[in-house]
Amino acid sequence: MGGHQVRRAVLITATEPEPRRYGKQVVLGGILDHLVSRLGPENVHLVLLGDPALDRPAVPYRQHVVGKPGTVGQALSVLKGVVLPPRGAGYRRPLQEAALNSAAVGEAVRGALRSIDADLEIWDTVRTGQYAPSTPRRTSPPVRRLLYADDLFSERYAAMLADTDSGNPGGEFQKLLPGPARKVLADPRVYRPLLRLERDLVAASEERQPAWFDATYLISDEETGRLRRRVQNQHPRPVVDTLPPMLKDRGRLRRAPQFDPPEFSFIGGFDYAPNLDGLDWFLTHARAAVDAAVPGAVINVIGAGTDAGLPSGAAWGGRVRFLGWVDDLDAVLGRSAGLLSPLRSGSGVKIKVLEALARGLPVVATPSGVQGIAASEETGCLLGTTPAELAAGMARLADPATNDQLSKAARQAWDERYAPPVVQRRYDEIFGTS
Repeated sequence: MGGHQVRRAVLITATEPEPRRYGKQVVLGGILDHLVSRLGPENVHLVLLGDPALDRPAVPYRQHVVGKPGTVGQALSVLKGVVLPPRGAGYRRPLQEAALNSAAVGEAVRGALRSIDADLEIWDTVRTGQYAPSTPRRTSPPVRRLLYADDLFSERYAAMLADTDSGNPGGEFQKLLPGPARKVLADPRVYRPLLRLERDLVAASEERQPAWFDATYLISDEETGRLRRRVQNQHPRPVVDTLPPMLKDRGRLRRAPQFDPPEFSFIGGFDYAPNLDGLDWFLTHARAAVDAAVPGAVINVIGAGTDAGLPSGAAWGGRVRFLGWVDDLDAVLGRSAGLLSPLRSGSGVKIKVLEALARGLPVVATPSGVQGIAASEETGCLLGTTPAELAAGMARLADPATNDQLSKAARQAWDERYAPPVVQRRYDEIFGTS
């Protein structure tokens, strides 16, 4: 993709990439691993907007930490960038940009990039991409500048607005606000107008920023297509494409699924609102259908914060096990008949589903639960939109012969579409590292 050989690369992000406990960290880690394997540890740099005092694990690349604004700085930036009208050629920033915006941070980022002098820059989402226009870049030889947009946050916020019965009004959006402002979100009269504003401002940034970069990448083919349509009338038309996640090949599990009673596993931290909402909806509405179709079925709930449980699990009589964080995930999945992913909203690609396919673990899911993935029975996935349809899928996976057939289909889909050699070739094309 690039016109010259890449010798040195840098990733600019506000997300701690280590340890790799959730999807975004896994994706960033995969990018860094690929660059290290192609360029060597000494030629891969990370500019991280974070807390300089944080004790971080050793990493096989060079790390540069830029202190992000404190609470007072964030509040002032939100006031100037979001609340007050923009000055001159400026624009109203979404909260997720404003919370990271300051002259000091911008100067520190520019200084780090000058010292690194990379041939390839990868800016992680619009949060860091806001600094690209004010950052000079070398023209001879030219620096390739890419935006990794991750997913369309505006669509995620639109889904949150449509969800009127969510028990977590702030969700992921709440994390973007200065500390004192988070408490205010308990009041829907504040939360919903603020989220509506953020949806609109983020949508504008999603359409504005691709023009600043040589190419913009999203993790989902579906969202890539939608963003392409949104920017198609810009001149010149921005390049928008898909960057698939680079995941480790866990290998097909030597599974001995429990079919008497059958076990199913739900994976997802409760700090992500769609996980909490989807599981609560399923436990509240699907018990009767599951009891009729798969008597005695057990559901293991795995992920950060899940050990707190949900009141909707009580009616299942102990058959919903809230396990929290599990160190040996394969031990639980090895006895599971399938992965359960009954999400009702979200965006991007569900990493946990791809990792299930890698293990040869069939999936029962709603369409949102496999978003961004070519999911069908041919790829080891059974889809349903109602509790009865999901229960019917679980019943099919409780049949050993059907389970084995779908397990093989899941692993074949991984090998053909998502395995490291396939994604590595794509990364070489995108980053110019072949």
